Amino acid sequence: MAQSSRKLYDIYLRRLERALPTAPVNGITRGDMRTVLDKMAATPGAANAFLRTSGALFAWAVDREHIAKNPCDGITMMDGGEHEPWPQHVLRAVLAAEDPMVRLLAHLLYYTAQRLGDVLRMTWSDVATDRVEVRQDKTKKRLSIPVHSALSAELAKHERVEGAICRTPRGAPLRDDNARKMLKAFSATAGAPSVPHGLRKNAVIALLEAGCSTAETASVSGQSLQMVEHYARQRNQSTLADAALARWESKP
Repeated sequence: MAQSSRKLYDIYLRRLERALPTAPVNGITRGDMRTVLDKMAATPGAANAFLRTSGALFAWAVDREHIAKNPCDGITMMDGGEHEPWPQHVLRAVLAAEDPMVRLLAHLLYYTAQRLGDVLRMTWSDVATDRVEVRQDKTKKRLSIPVHSALSAELAKHERVEGAICRTPRGAPLRDDNARKMLKAFSATAGAPSVPHGLRKNAVIALLEAGCSTAETASVSGQSLQMVEHYARQRNQSTLADAALARWESKP
């Protein structure tokens, strides 16, 4: 795990320890976890992070037969505690932005389905004619992702130099905070303030709506199957229905 992820796990595992300090682990129920989460309703983002962290701990315990079942299974995430996908009109706008760095960032985030930090670490040597190689900082996974034709066209507009793909006008690697400011400012100007991570959700939803399986989608984003399924809840029902009927009618 990345250092930032370890810190977050430590925060929420300590919160679990404080909430259920003497509970025998085999006696913790889904109801107990719901009670703890209900007390965090005012901060849904923190509640969802607590649920994910606790669920990971209990999954580890189940795998090692310390407990029979995970008391977090079946508990849904709270609304309002996640980064939302960018509205379609803002997504279209950022992919056609006049600012070349804003446009490049959007293309890399959307067409690779990666986190901002992993995109900023991409170098030109990571990109071949038809694939981009990614080593995710958070999960340590190594991915080889086909380059989407739209991303290929965008990359062709930029000079290939040694080092990072995303750079400042002076040639230094673009920093995370500056990249976030650029994208957040663009989306705010477009009337729908959004964060960079929302573009990753856009990408996952687009893959699913294109008919990709959960496993196929996860092979691009590098996420767990469970997280892809979680993102899948925001797929457009009408778009999926169109695709389903088209496949149905195409069968002999």
